[in-house]
Amino acid sequence: MPDWNDLRYFLAIAREGTLAGAARGLEVDASTVGRRLAALEEELGSKLFDRTPAGLVLTDAGRGIHSAVEQMEAAALAVERRASGEDARLEGVVRITLTEAFAVDIVLPRFAPFRERHPGIEVQFLTDYGALDLARREADLAIRLTRPQGDTLLARKVGEIAIAPYASEAYLERRGAPEPARGFAGHDVIGYADAAAKWPEARWLAEAASGARVSVRCNSLLSVVAATVAGMGVGVMPCLCGDREPGLRRVAPLVASLRRDIWLVVHPDLQHNARVRATLHFLTELIHRERPLLSGEGRPAVRSSGRRSS
Repeated sequence: MPDWNDLRYFLAIAREGTLAGAARGLEVDASTVGRRLAALEEELGSKLFDRTPAGLVLTDAGRGIHSAVEQMEAAALAVERRASGEDARLEGVVRITLTEAFAVDIVLPRFAPFRERHPGIEVQFLTDYGALDLARREADLAIRLTRPQGDTLLARKVGEIAIAPYASEAYLERRGAPEPARGFAGHDVIGYADAAAKWPEARWLAEAASGARVSVRCNSLLSVVAATVAGMGVGVMPCLCGDREPGLRRVAPLVASLRRDIWLVVHPDLQHNARVRATLHFLTELIHRERPLLSGEGRPAVRSSGRRSS
């Protein structure tokens, strides 16, 4: 019977398409992945992958076992989750997946009291724009800005994020306040690159700022904020980022169509885990306390001065 660890390596290779990619996910070196694959192929007496210019591709034999091995993984993960779900100890690791901006601007600056209250819980913040799979225990809970599809996860709305255009005081002094009604004509804006070009902010900017010039393009929110702070143009960002920067000012009202809901998400099997519950409770209270910042209350937009832009 094949070693389950070898089968885990098989799945990682199938998902990543390379030994190096599988090694990164498994936190081992590529040579170890290669040895495991060779051992599994020898055990089964079949070649499981073909090497192609695009990477490792499943052979007919590999495709034949792939679904069954995925079912084995799902069963093993279910056992692990259900066992963890009954853990009443306030100690151990909790892995949270969230965006980097939300971690940096909202959670981490306010997280010290949790550590004082629960010193036995080690929290790992996984900041990535990709959605980690809670069912596969890639994370224990998530802070997401879209509600998960389907009914396999528990999701609770805990707040909203408002979004608006901002510019630096230095930019406004130099160029004057833009006029949204004129499509930000004559002004510079911070555009989007790569995957960020598909964000709702990018689509809104293309329509609302049709009269503007793109001064620079960025592929992350923190880069957009940095470029805006540097005075390179008008940047669209959550108020949780813009209102925290003392040198930035809103240059238009909140954009209702860009508002995001904040969801706390957990797998049902972990909802009774003591350390996960403690973390969820703290995050819920934290987000509720920061509602004014998140929802953009209290800072009006700069009025256009009618000053000519150059």
